[in-house]
Amino acid sequence: MTASRRMLVFWDIDGTLMSCGSDGTRALNRTFHELHGVEDAFRRAGIGNALDFTILSRIVAECGIEDFDREAFASRYVSNLERILAANKSKRVMPGVAGLLEYVRGRAGWENLLLTSNLRAGAEAKLRSVGLWSYFADVPYGGFGDAPGEKWDAAAAAVSAAAAFSDRPPAPCDCLVIGDGVYDIRCAKRIGARHIAVATGFTPAELLAAEAPEYLFADLADTARVIAAMNGAPA
Repeated sequence: MTASRRMLVFWDIDGTLMSCGSDGTRALNRTFHELHGVEDAFRRAGIGNALDFTILSRIVAECGIEDFDREAFASRYVSNLERILAANKSKRVMPGVAGLLEYVRGRAGWENLLLTSNLRAGAEAKLRSVGLWSYFADVPYGGFGDAPGEKWDAAAAAVSAAAAFSDRPPAPCDCLVIGDGVYDIRCAKRIGARHIAVATGFTPAELLAAEAPEYLFADLADTARVIAAMNGAPA
């Protein structure tokens, strides 16, 4: 893909694009119980902000699981997640998100990308469940939780991959991270990206504000204001 100006818009999923409660954790716990007899695996490992790869690795180590088959686990996890999501009548797309995704899709040189702690297959399952996967399905790169590292490592890898699809590698100012957590703000700062924080997840607005984000919104419902921020309007 080539364009005179490029903007990579990285979206977090849980609490930013959509809400599905604790479905991911429930699916993870169910899968560890089914495959390894471990109860309440997520709580036992004391997980905080981390990529899914790291979460799985910590649980395996904490529970002393030998011969862990990551591919088999991921396959069963996604099957469980799909069933749990299908039964969740409260899952929803966050306010303003659909219009913003359409805006980015319609801008020449702009791309909707994912930057999530989820495994790619888990991200797809979640977004399919609320009709948003089509905005990301055709993009061969993004930041996911399938490899070791932190979220900023996944973001940096995605930016490097995106560079192969353009005659002008994206600069940090060509990247925008939109997320609902402190992890997202710190990730954006680590890679030098612009960023928008939104208080629609589990993190209170005052904790997000303490990280000094470039922009902070209660939600993304006022798409005109959010679009202005995306285009660099004064905060």
